[in-house]
Formats: sequence, structure tokens, C-alpha cells
Amino acid sequence: MRKLVVAVVIGIIIAGTLVTYYHTSNSLEEEIKVLAAGSLAVPLKKISDIFEKEFGVRVYTETAGSLETVKKVSELGTKADVVAVADYQAIEKYLMPDFTEWYVKFARNELVIAYTDKSKYASEITLENWMKIFKKDVRIGFSSPNDDPCGYRAIMMFYLAEIKYQNGIFRDVVENNTGIRASNGIIEVPDDSSLLNFQGKIFIKQKSVELLADLESGNIDYAIEYLSVAKQHGLSYLRLPDEINLSNSTLIPWYQKVKVKLADGREIQGDAINYGVTIPNNAPHTELAYKFLELLLGEKGNEILSNCGQPPMYEEIGNVPEEIKRR
Repeated sequence: MRKLVVAVVIGIIIAGTLVTYYHTSNSLEEEIKVLAAGSLAVPLKKISDIFEKEFGVRVYTETAGSLETVKKVSELGTKADVVAVADYQAIEKYLMPDFTEWYVKFARNELVIAYTDKSKYASEITLENWMKIFKKDVRIGFSSPNDDPCGYRAIMMFYLAEIKYQNGIFRDVVENNTGIRASNGIIEVPDDSSLLNFQGKIFIKQKSVELLADLESGNIDYAIEYLSVAKQHGLSYLRLPDEINLSNSTLIPWYQKVKVKLADGREIQGDAINYGVTIPNNAPHTELAYKFLELLLGEKGNEILSNCGQPPMYEEIGNVPEEIKRR
């Protein structure tokens, strides 16, 4: 009888230990999932480090082109706690109203021409002659408009430059070297099965940050990138006039002279570059997602975004939860 009691006690102790271990292990392994644009990788890593230390919760961040990112939620059924994209229109076009009812615009950016000292004519390129150089024997990279806002913004930039300067830059660089075509202010983009095969004068990858290795290796001479990405990776870059770099909110009527029709039929209107963030309706850890956005949209997050070359902003759209509204 005594042996039986001892065995029961030992069993209870072991069971208690296992339960304690399970809860401890489970709490240590708790994580939130953030789906984000590739151009947000650097600032989100810094913000995630702070969040993990403060709340003891891991942040799993998965980056891709913004359109690919939202499609993971809307088409593939991926459950995420936070979705942060380089263009708020991606949330409007693909996630509202079925997957979320709101978003916050939280950062700005601008397009630049990025290059290295290996690039042809690197010592010669200026704001005055870049279009002439682009018509020479150089290789130019931008991301797929079907997957990444930096891609459709790149072809918008070329189109707006053609309107502004009347020099055929869109025709000579984009139309003559890809399957992308423009008519009456609408740029039509073929699907990626044909688009990603262009590796002559124009070199296209799914997301803009994937072009960095090709730029560094000399495989391409120039890439259309965000200013933040060029700064974060120590690249040389040429800043463009506001009329074509998509940075100035006062010029939105001018930017709206161009529209991009993607391969899936959705149309993206020319606009100033504003990043957007939301929490999907089916987020597994909504309360933790609120805390993450409080950090991202708060003073610490703003400081990190500023230091990373993505000036912070704050604009609410839709039914933004009280938990993250600015007081």
C-alpha cells in the first residue's frame, strides 16, 4: 500500500512538472506573425527586437512584395497578426472589406535610381542626363508590378517622366524592352510568366530588394528602388524631381495622370507613396497585434522609421480600433 502511495505521489509530481514545463515552454514559444513588404525588413527588425524584449513574445516576420503579401491572406488563407505594406492601396484592393475594415497610413518614401561604382556611367550620371544614359547600353532593374508596388511605381515614374519631358523615355526603355504597354494613361502589365523572362536591357524580379544582389555584382547597372532601401544598403543613388518620384502628396492630381492595370485585372491609380498597416479580422493574437502596432506607430517606432529613411506619418482610414488610435 505504501509503495502505491509513493508511486501516486511521484506520478503527481511528474505530471505537475510536465504541466509546468508545457506552460513555460509554451509561453516562451508564443509568437506573432507579421507579413510585410520587403522594404520594411530593416525597420521592422529593429521594432521586433524591442517588442520581444518588452513582451517576451517572438515576432516572426515574413517579407515579400506587397501584393504578394496581401494575396497570402486573401487568396492563400494565411493567418497573420499584422500586415504592413508599401502601398495602402494593396490593403484597399485585396483585403477590404472581407479581411479587414481599416488601416493606418504610417510612413512615406520616394523612388530613386540606385547604382554602385561598378555601374556603367556611374561617374557621369546626373539629374540632367540620366534619361540619356538609360537609353544607352545599360541594364536597368525594377520589380514586378504584379507583386510589388515598387515595380508598378517604377513604370509610373517612367511614364510621368515621358509626359513631363516629352522625350520618349517610357517607350524607349520600358515598352521596347518588355511586354508592358501604355495607352491613354493606362499601363497594361502582362502576367509574371512572361514578364519575369525579360533579362536583356530590362531585368525584372518579384520584389525590389531582390535586385540588390544583382546591383552589387554588376549584373545590372541601375535599379529603381526606394530611397530608404538605397540608404539602408549603402548604395549610391540619384534623387529625382517630385513630379516623378511619387513622394509629394500635393502632386497627387499629377500622379493620377497614370494608372497601372495589373495582370489580375485590378487597377492601381498613381498616388504619393504611403505605407499602410492593418490587423486582419482573423488574426490569431489580436491583443498582441495591438501592442505591436502601438510600438510601430508610437514614438519609438517613428524614430526607427525616420532613421531608416521612411518618414513617419499617421492617417486613419476606416474603423480603426480604439486600442491603437492616437490619443
